[in-house]
Amino acid sequence: MTDPKVPRRTEPHEITEMAVSIFDRVKAIKRTHPEIARTIDTLEAEIRDRMVEIKKQITRFDEHDRDLVTVLVINGIHRTAEEVLIA
Repeated sequence: MTDPKVPRRTEPHEITEMAVSIFDRVKAIKRTHPEIARTIDTLEAEIRDRMVEIKKQITRFDEHDRDLVTVLVINGIHRTAEEVLIA
């Protein structure tokens, strides 16, 4: 008998099935709203370009400081994304 307080371990095939299901659902949503999906894709590409530029700028710091600055930039981007997209 399993203890109900202990979460059941998810098997790898279940995780794969969940991921495929979510991916298929997102594809269906994007097909339903192609203009919005294209705009989002364009904006994501712009964000990626900006992040590449940020990385180039970070490489201008002393090697000793790059990791710390990189972590702080990642934290700031993550915090901003969370504030904007989730809040």
